[in-house]
Amino acid sequence: MIFDRYMTMLKSSLAILLLIPFGINAQQWADSSRGYVIHKDLRLDLLLKKQTELNKQVYLENKKTGPGFRVLVINTNDRNKAIQVKTKLMQEFPEEKSYLIYQSPYFKIQIGNFKTSKDAKSLRDQILRLYPDNVIVVPATVENKPEKEDSSIN
Repeated sequence: MIFDRYMTMLKSSLAILLLIPFGINAQQWADSSRGYVIHKDLRLDLLLKKQTELNKQVYLENKKTGPGFRVLVINTNDRNKAIQVKTKLMQEFPEEKSYLIYQSPYFKIQIGNFKTSKDAKSLRDQILRLYPDNVIVVPATVENKPEKEDSSIN
């Protein structure tokens, strides 16, 4: 019985020792780049280029923010006054989104998401009736409004 175990271990060890050189040779041969010729289908380049263009288009269509303009209504260190101004703006201009921005030690109230300064200036002119002091148009990262889809196509 001990002899059978010994013979089994000897056979398995011998098999492993005989296979090691083949494994080393196979790795060296596989690692060597000599002798390989790669034939690439040119349609893969066209497919890759088309996929890249589609990815860029989808990214631009789904982009949620971008460069634009907002109207800065007030810049104060009094938080309560800033909240009062924001509340009044929300009542007077419910279609425009207003923002309370804290940049230590100031509270800033901005309103609107405009792509052009011309559009922002028209809102600024309306706000000047409520707050005649220091209402200015500032560049900002604004939210893009989603395009309205044509619902008549079914």
